Amino acid sequence: MPSTIRLDPKAVLPLHAELYLLAHDDDTGALLLNQQSLAVGLAGALLLELSLKEYVAVGYTYDEFRLEWQEQPGRLTVVRPGPAGSAPLDAALDAVERIAREHRSGDQLRAWLRSFATADLYERVRGGLVAVGLLQRAERRRLGGLLKTKTHLPVHHGYPIRARAHIRDAVSYHAQRGRVRYTAPDDECVALCGLVAALELAEFLYDGMDTRDLTQWLWHVVTKHENPSVTAVVQAVDAGRGDLAVAAMQ
Repeated sequence: MPSTIRLDPKAVLPLHAELYLLAHDDDTGALLLNQQSLAVGLAGALLLELSLKEYVAVGYTYDEFRLEWQEQPGRLTVVRPGPAGSAPLDAALDAVERIAREHRSGDQLRAWLRSFATADLYERVRGGLVAVGLLQRAERRRLGGLLKTKTHLPVHHGYPIRARAHIRDAVSYHAQRGRVRYTAPDDECVALCGLVAALELAEFLYDGMDTRDLTQWLWHVVTKHENPSVTAVVQAVDAGRGDLAVAAMQ
């Protein structure tokens, strides 16, 4: 059934919202990967939003004596306090502050992902997207209408379609450089490319390119962008998803 809600051409969706949409079937609302894996990806997306909004520095610590920022892989440093603009971001920022206090040494980034990507993160993010009007509750009928199941669908199919288009443009910027002029992708688009690659969602972009090749191009986009914070979080999400796979086999 066509949507009765008009697509807002000026709407800029948060990174975690675009990732959520791309991880679900547009028509049925079915999840396209393991829910726990998506929770790790959503946690990474929220952390990247905090980083891009300059609430959190990823991979850096501030030297109070020298009054300068110093690179320190795995470190999370709160740059400024909240509120950060939304309930999911505020919760993520609170969790960063706890990790910074309780884990003075070690990889704070990996520790934060493990603690924040809890079993209920998926439901909390979905509830938030319903509350802001991006998702709507729906009912699916199967087996000739005998079986009814509840699901959540985007209020307009144009939102996930537009997210896929941004990813295709980012890939084309590098793959067709010199032949076709594309605008360089921004930090958020690069982050989305990396998260899609880490969660192995490339096959659902409906790009026409071989899935393996497309995934490699998505990683290429991240590497060439040279934003160490984006790279660090995407790699941590990739590693976190690998940890889940190992745990499932034990």
